[in-house]
Amino acid sequence: MYARIIIFEGPDGVGKTTLINHFRKEFKNSYYMHLRVHKDMKLWHTASMRLAIKKKNQGKLVLLDRHWPSEQCYSYIYRDGPSYDARFIYDKLKTEGTLYVWCSPENTDKVKANHRINREEREEEYYDIDKVVELYDNYWHGFEDRQNVLWELSPLKLRNDFIRYDMLKEGDNLEKVTDKIMDRSFTLGL
Repeated sequence: MYARIIIFEGPDGVGKTTLINHFRKEFKNSYYMHLRVHKDMKLWHTASMRLAIKKKNQGKLVLLDRHWPSEQCYSYIYRDGPSYDARFIYDKLKTEGTLYVWCSPENTDKVKANHRINREEREEEYYDIDKVVELYDNYWHGFEDRQNVLWELSPLKLRNDFIRYDMLKEGDNLEKVTDKIMDRSFTLGL
């Protein structure tokens, strides 16, 4: 049974959607949600969390393209910081055995350069994501000092409910990446 919740997180252009689409192809019984900015992020994230849990309980593999960690990262760069404390959402999702796929390549300079190329070729929601790329990398390594849930959890690389995906190193073998992610999801005890 593949009833799990997997949240794919990371800055724009790091392979989240490509990886999710591979999961959707491999697991026909999956349920996909793509979250964007909403005027009430707490309500949006709470409602999507409840729906994800409901779908998981119906036997679905739930794939979320972004969730509360995006608010924790992007809001510092584009607003005055997170609009709410996401601890209750993290805690609830943890009881459901949620796995976070941290799509944040080690080569942050390459990610930034790729985004500059992408914005010339297609519409990008944000013109400059350099600081966002750095923030995701900092949380992974535990170098960030912002007082929020990700800061409390970091370094994320030491947590069993977070796993890194580096499209620059692993993007050519999505089968192997999918197996690695699913293996980790089953170690979370549910």
